[in-house]
Amino acid sequence: MALLFIVAMVMQIFNIQAFFSRLEKAHAKLYEEMDRPKWRIQLADDAFRDGLKFIRSKSFESLNDEKLTTIYKRIKLSDYITIASATIAVIITLYQAIVFN
Repeated sequence: MALLFIVAMVMQIFNIQAFFSRLEKAHAKLYEEMDRPKWRIQLADDAFRDGLKFIRSKSFESLNDEKLTTIYKRIKLSDYITIASATIAVIITLYQAIVFN
């Protein structure tokens, strides 16, 4: 379960960066206006945080870019897998703590 969680998180990182790369290549003016967001570990980076808000709010839909939509769907899938695997891991841990103690 932990491996699935890690794989989903890595997928999410790569997909977010792919989204930003597509934005840079296909919508350079908007990308520049957003202060060139890139995936970063530190959430305090305004460009990254605003880029995530742009993705999560689906503001990109007005661009009518099928590749961005496809990448967004992969980001959402990795979100769901990450949440599901973390939830299952917590449930298993709680079950083991209750049953085996």
